[in-house]
Amino acid sequence: MARRSTALLLAAPALAVTIAAMTTGSASADTTSAPAEISTAVTTSPAVAGVPASDYSVTDVRLADSDPTWAAAQLTPTAAGADVLDPATVVLQLVDGTWQVVDLGTAQVGCGLLTPAVEGELALSC
Repeated sequence: MARRSTALLLAAPALAVTIAAMTTGSASADTTSAPAEISTAVTTSPAVAGVPASDYSVTDVRLADSDPTWAAAQLTPTAAGADVLDPATVVLQLVDGTWQVVDLGTAQVGCGLLTPAVEGELALSC
């Protein structure tokens, strides 16, 4: 089943990056290496290409219990990014063994893309 995905990161009022992609397939998640892989997926994603990695940190990585091919994390501004970034949520999916950013933003992140159970397990505000 194909899934629509949209990513949005507000780095400053003048900067908005939108990525649209189709994702298909899934693979089993390795929960021990997931936080590091998710952090790498976020920092290398085109969704944050215009934002220096030193301006934010990837925190609070969590996997859905019912479907660990779905994950979420927080992007927390560092001291360097505190004046230009808002905290954001990112949703990722494990596709063919690689974590991919599916949605990223400050509100309604992941809403309508996931089952209500997965939304709840990832503590999304839908």
